[in-house]
Amino acid sequence: MSVPLTLAHLVWRMKHVHPGSEVVADGTRLRFADLADAIVRMAAGLHRRYGIRQGDRVAVLAFNTLEHLQLMYAVPLLGATLTSLNLRLDSAAMVARADRSRTDLLVVGQEALDHRSVGPAVRAAAAELAGHGITVAAAAELAADVETELPDLREDVTAFRFHTSGTTGPAKSYEVTHRDVVLHALSQSAADASGLRAGDRVLPLVPFCHVNGWGLPFVAALTGASLVLPGHDLTPARIAGMLNAERVTVAAAVPAVWFDVCRHLAELGTAPPAALREVLTGGSAVPRSVVDLVRDVLGAGVATAWGMTETLAVSTYERADPSVRAGRFVSLLEARIDGNSGSPGEQGTLQVRGPFVVGDRDGWFDTGDVASLDEEGRLAVHDRAKDLIKSGGEWIVSAQLEQHLCTHPSVSAAAVVARADPKWTERPVAVLVPRQGRLVDETELRAHVAERFPAFWVPDAFTCVERLPLTPVGKVDKRALRARHADGPVLSPDTPGGTR
Repeated sequence: MSVPLTLAHLVWRMKHVHPGSEVVADGTRLRFADLADAIVRMAAGLHRRYGIRQGDRVAVLAFNTLEHLQLMYAVPLLGATLTSLNLRLDSAAMVARADRSRTDLLVVGQEALDHRSVGPAVRAAAAELAGHGITVAAAAELAADVETELPDLREDVTAFRFHTSGTTGPAKSYEVTHRDVVLHALSQSAADASGLRAGDRVLPLVPFCHVNGWGLPFVAALTGASLVLPGHDLTPARIAGMLNAERVTVAAAVPAVWFDVCRHLAELGTAPPAALREVLTGGSAVPRSVVDLVRDVLGAGVATAWGMTETLAVSTYERADPSVRAGRFVSLLEARIDGNSGSPGEQGTLQVRGPFVVGDRDGWFDTGDVASLDEEGRLAVHDRAKDLIKSGGEWIVSAQLEQHLCTHPSVSAAAVVARADPKWTERPVAVLVPRQGRLVDETELRAHVAERFPAFWVPDAFTCVERLPLTPVGKVDKRALRARHADGPVLSPDTPGGTR
């Protein structure tokens, strides 16, 4: 009889293999052995107080807190499904993703209710769901004083329901099984993947609502890496403080977070965090400027990653050249470039398959990314298919323009979107974040682009902004950029932040 791959094994490893590792959250320190017991007690509370059992659905509105971490284990251990809702959405989107017709319990964290920015939407969503007869519970009041007997589950039981970020279109949702989660965590545990090991201290700044914080809580259970949870305060000052105080060795966040943290420390002239070895980043292309900042200001290396909700997030890693390549695929995943002859470096649409690719259970999943694979199997993502710009019948790859613009000394971040053109159909426009204390010279930028790309790739307009708009999961929001800049006026030299 085969042993099913369920989250129960991860809890067992916490208690019996890595009992001395710890989770740190809001001043609380809990050894993994005690965390395992607390998870079982929370499962007991969910079952005895709220009747949660196999087949039920639980939604949670909370930051990366201890209670949220426990829910990510306790709910699936009962055979129920957990949906972590994105706190950065408006209340209507929260309600829609909770699926009020099928949610049995909504758990709300106190930090989310009290938060100045997201609190109003959280309270409104909770009130609307309660009005539809859904029980609302406080995250801090779930645990029971006694344990409960957990059901024997099959590995194909649904553990989580994930939602895509909707960066390029309407959000989609996928059901993810215990087997999916365990196999993905195993693939991430390799030395050339996350590289985590016992003795590491991991700070997952990626929200748990985003594919379980890239799966890091489960990788930690397998490897014995301790977890440092940030809670609600994600200001650069707080992040920098945690990196030092908790001697974090590996931290994970999107590039925009690392840019802000590095800028904060550079302004203070503070020494790099003493223990930080590496930052894991992804969700969008990593500008060379961010790689350099992390090295110079944080004293750490960068491992960039490519992945999607449909592949359970992180699917490749690249450390040698993180601003150019996305790296090699993790174990158990296979990839091909559709539409090319198989020659290394030839571009086409990236397709993947593997046992935890939930986008297509029956074959190759079309990612929608324009990519290539080199002779060593390393992935380079050139653009999202929806972000390609077709000008006069010729393709312009916005991601390549963005990366090159960020190599100019006056530019710290860039995004390129299409603007409708009566003659060429579409033309590129660039939206830039200047480096601190630098002025952006449009003539220099045009020459900088023309040095590498054909003349028709040079953007028709350059606009400076204080920061690029981000989606709720920290990716550059190109839909918002198109709405604001593709049809609007270009900033003039007299406009604050404009080009000169």
